[in-house]
Amino acid sequence: MLVLHKVFLFSLLALLFPQNTTDSKQQLNDQLFEAVRKGDAAAVTSLLDRGADVNAKFRYGATALFKAAERGNVEVTKVLIERGADVKVKDTFYGATAMTWALNGKHFEVVRLLLQKGADGGDDVLMEGIRESNPELVKLAIESGALKPEHLTAALLTSEGNAKNAAITEMLKKAGAKPPLEVDAATLQSYAGKYKGETGPEVTVGVKEGKLFVAGFTREPQPLMALDNTTFRPVAFGGITLTFNVEAGKVASMTFKQGQTTNQMKRIEVQP
Repeated sequence: MLVLHKVFLFSLLALLFPQNTTDSKQQLNDQLFEAVRKGDAAAVTSLLDRGADVNAKFRYGATALFKAAERGNVEVTKVLIERGADVKVKDTFYGATAMTWALNGKHFEVVRLLLQKGADGGDDVLMEGIRESNPELVKLAIESGALKPEHLTAALLTSEGNAKNAAITEMLKKAGAKPPLEVDAATLQSYAGKYKGETGPEVTVGVKEGKLFVAGFTREPQPLMALDNTTFRPVAFGGITLTFNVEAGKVASMTFKQGQTTNQMKRIEVQP
């Protein structure tokens, strides 16, 4: 009878003072992140089995997969991906992904796992392969099936300038890479000048050796390639376009677009 009274008392206490399951979940998530940091795949598996959230957000919205990619731990990355880790999450500070960290650390086996799971950034992998003269990395990017024609064109332009990349250049051509659209010299020259928006830096567009360059966004002037007669992108990296706007036969402004952000930049000076 005493046992039944104790059971009843404990049941009543549980109803009146329920356990803080949120704290328990947070503790599991924190332990998961620490296990990933240490590279302990067995502990990661155990914590996920016990209810840790594989996509729990930590500082700046990063997940455990970010840390696994940063450390280059293949086994931990495999466990997280197999248990449903979101490979496309971006942090709120850098706008970086797990792929960003894997590439930054040259952890190419992790890069392969992320691409196989459908991670964004195939064009970044492609350009990194060219910079590193790494045919296997280029092959991974091509086989991901996520590359646009402009990615292949930019890669071809970059690869052709490096004698060490002869095999990569041929690989790109077989994958369908074509030279960029040629814009006549007079049209290119008409875009030259200084541009400034309501926010952001003043930039200078110029022509050198028949190619358009932009200076002001990065430390070094960036060569541009044409997507059509008025729209260009940097050769070295994607996600950015510059579109020159013509009014009454003259270039009046330039639309700078990066991701979902658009900045209208008025032409303030025409180069002589």
